[in-house]
Amino acid sequence: MDIKFNEDEVNELLTVIVNRIADEAGLSDRDRAMLKNWRSKQMRPGRDDMTELVQKVNEDFAQQMARRQRSQIRKPDWLE
Repeated sequence: MDIKFNEDEVNELLTVIVNRIADEAGLSDRDRAMLKNWRSKQMRPGRDDMTELVQKVNEDFAQQMARRQRSQIRKPDWLE
């Protein structure tokens, strides 16, 4: 199975993560604003940084899926 995330999907994921960090990490108002500003200006679809992040997310996801498949193959069926 080949799953690939597109820029919009990764952008939504990044938005959720950044907003959660900003809300729950106990950041100052200034730091929270800087974090959200970084996400909205630097990490928007079409930018090189976002393209690089999408590529990295897809590579990491593919590696994790391959690891899980190998693990399932080696795991004896009586352990499930």
